[in-house]
Amino acid sequence: HKKTCAPLTQKASALAQKRSAPAHINDVFASMSAAHDAGDWQGVLQWEGRFEELLARQDDAVCDRLFKTFLGAHMAGMSSAGGAIAFHALAIVRLGEERITLLGKMERFRDQGEAMCHVAMHLLLLQRRKDAGSYYQRARKLGAAHGFFSVECQACQGLGQLAMVEG
Repeated sequence: HKKTCAPLTQKASALAQKRSAPAHINDVFASMSAAHDAGDWQGVLQWEGRFEELLARQDDAVCDRLFKTFLGAHMAGMSSAGGAIAFHALAIVRLGEERITLLGKMERFRDQGEAMCHVAMHLLLLQRRKDAGSYYQRARKLGAAHGFFSVECQACQGLGQLAMVEG
């Protein structure tokens, strides 16, 4: 599952220097990791513009860690005073959907089911009940197929809450 690590193009390097950002990907990782370790979610999110570039240079396990880092930063952003809940919820859904695909590729089905429930919860925040229901159903089926009772229960609980809201 390893992907090749090609050097940055001159265009990407020039763009990075314009933003006063480290041009070398290892410097980006170091800066982002330091922000994450310090609990500085805004410091992590400043690198979101280079997220695809970061993913393209890593194996699947590191990609999953990157997804979790950015998802955590958006969760912290939602919790902050004056946080733009809809903005962060949309980002969590987008990142979560990509992570679900990655987890399936890695055959980490329990984590995949939990990620589906997480995406569904944020879709509910965005008033997208039909989409949330689809994710909860997928998670329930995945949990049942692989014998992950905790995933199945979490999905059933979400479906139950959804049914209560819809009446």
